[in-house]
Amino acid sequence: MIRTFRPLRLPIGPRGCFAALVAVLILLTSCSSDTDPDEEPGLQHIALVAPVHAEEQGDAIRLGAEAAAKEYGLALDYVSLEPSDDEEEQLQAALKMLEKGASAILIDPASEAVLQELGDKAAAAGTPVIALNDERMTTGILSAIAINNEAAGRKAGEQLADLLEGRGTVAILRSDREDPDLIAREEGAKRAWSDIGGIEIAGGAACGKREDACWQAAKQLLDQGAVDGILALDIQASLGAAKEVARRKVQGEIKIVTFGSDLEQLQLLQDGVLHKLVVQNGFSTGYLGVEQAVKVMDGSRYDKPIVLETKVIDADNMFWMDNQKVLFPFVK
Repeated sequence: MIRTFRPLRLPIGPRGCFAALVAVLILLTSCSSDTDPDEEPGLQHIALVAPVHAEEQGDAIRLGAEAAAKEYGLALDYVSLEPSDDEEEQLQAALKMLEKGASAILIDPASEAVLQELGDKAAAAGTPVIALNDERMTTGILSAIAINNEAAGRKAGEQLADLLEGRGTVAILRSDREDPDLIAREEGAKRAWSDIGGIEIAGGAACGKREDACWQAAKQLLDQGAVDGILALDIQASLGAAKEVARRKVQGEIKIVTFGSDLEQLQLLQDGVLHKLVVQNGFSTGYLGVEQAVKVMDGSRYDKPIVLETKVIDADNMFWMDNQKVLFPFVK
């Protein structure tokens, strides 16, 4: 089992409660353990393989899965990844858990190739795989927990249009990966802008999973011409866009709408660099993933994914009680 203690940057914000909440997360994350010395012999093990570059979303998924495993009397083997790890390391970690005899495997796959290879080998071994944040139910994938990315993209597009009062020029900062989920988000946003009218799409740029690469992509994007807003399709794209907007000292002037609930994103939201986040409940994803694993191990079969709702978070509503449960599930 891979075990990693990942340092977290403590944001400094104007609201003391935010820093306090982050401190709680640091303590909980630092004290996490992958093994239980008091484990009973014969206890069923479910493996949860961490998402690649998921940051705090991965922590929320783990906490939800831990809660469900405790409720159902299971052992949860959490396989964390190094920050530099990518899809190959994630696949090898998942295959290792398959070889170790996990009763079920939960994974937020880094790519379709990871899901397919794991699904094929797990099917041959008779081990169910539950896909998290992915609606593709291919061979060996017996259940899935996902959001409707087209609807989430439409929601993000509507929010950006609203920030621009229905008129302006926008650009899209996307991933260079052929990710169906991100493509669906972009299509949803474009449909929203088409319906609204008054929004012109200036173009876009693509980057990988590294913040610096996304920063360079954002720089090139803004060098092409002035825009009023940016839609960043994932966390790294949003951090790159925020960094370039801050460097140009135009934060607040260029509206940025994005996806995710990473702590750095929340700090940028408070600072007025990011303006709207479309957020999914990572805790529920992990909890329901384990719950579905229990059901398929008991013989239940599913042909459609479970679809979770998303919420729009901004600096004004991020501390509302209902939103805190989504953003800070580690605080009771």
